[in-house]
Amino acid sequence: MCSKHGALARRSSIRALPVLLLLVSCLAGAGTYTPPQNLAPESANIRLDTSYQDDAWMVYTYDIDEQGLVTNAKIRSSNGVPSVENAVLGKLGMMRFRPAMRDGQPVKASADPVIFTWILDLPREMSPQFEATYLRAWALFNEEQYDAAFDQASILKDMPGRNAFEEVKYQILAASLASRLQDGAAELQHLGRAVELQSLARENNFKHLYIELDQYLLILERIHTLQLERMMLADAAVTLGNIQAQGGGADIAARAAVAYEAAQAQFNATRDATVSGELEPIYRGGTGAWKAGLSRNTFSISDVQGKVDAVFLVCGSRDIQLRYPAEDPWVIPDGMNHCKIDVAGTPGTRFTLHQFAP
Repeated sequence: MCSKHGALARRSSIRALPVLLLLVSCLAGAGTYTPPQNLAPESANIRLDTSYQDDAWMVYTYDIDEQGLVTNAKIRSSNGVPSVENAVLGKLGMMRFRPAMRDGQPVKASADPVIFTWILDLPREMSPQFEATYLRAWALFNEEQYDAAFDQASILKDMPGRNAFEEVKYQILAASLASRLQDGAAELQHLGRAVELQSLARENNFKHLYIELDQYLLILERIHTLQLERMMLADAAVTLGNIQAQGGGADIAARAAVAYEAAQAQFNATRDATVSGELEPIYRGGTGAWKAGLSRNTFSISDVQGKVDAVFLVCGSRDIQLRYPAEDPWVIPDGMNHCKIDVAGTPGTRFTLHQFAP
């Protein structure tokens, strides 16, 4: 069971991203288990109309009880737009399922968090309050007062009702601070969020984008560099394709292609290519998650510092829960391509992903 949300009209967009669907009941004991099934799949495609004129995004969770009803639906984090939150909760409450079954008996199931995004194609503006704090943060950054700049960035992050343009501005600021603190993982996460919103606007042919092309290309190049430094070749290949698809920045595209070829040669010469992973919380107090593309068919994780609850292989729309812990490396089944590893567990857990050459 998984919410799949598509795009709406040009004026607005909606997206819900299932972040590692994990049915808790599936892990809670032995026996034959059948996950819940949505009796009206179209109801999972939550749609709003243009009467909702505020950008909004949130992470929500919910349970499905023994009667197939949605219960305990909660907004776990959001940018603080109550009207959109209430609308989403209302639509969740109308969903109906065939309940999960264990050994022929209906059981409760809990879905992992879903990220929901609603953005509007409006002129990009910052509120006076946000802009004042934002400019103060950058002034402190330029004075190399990074701790003070971080405090201002925290204010921006918690500012209720901020729009998607402000969110992009915050994420770029946070990425710059992470870079100065030499925290590449955090920098990559912040830049990825900015790219996610820009990509969503482009997919919906918005007239008003969030990032000018020149800056966007530099952001993509930085993401590409960080991915190559971590030997995340599959993810770097996607980013390189994104750079080349922008229709500009020939110099950046050429540099990125040369860097990718060099990293690929190093990767191919390495029998055990490793990537350092760390589980980041999907929302404050929630489960940690980490996902990375796979370039080889045989892989494993080791050196776990913390707790891993589950490991999934995600290939397109198909998810396979892998046996963990496992004595032998995992192997991607024949015919499955463009796969990723998806790890869930306690936030802050660190580990090493190994990709083995044939």
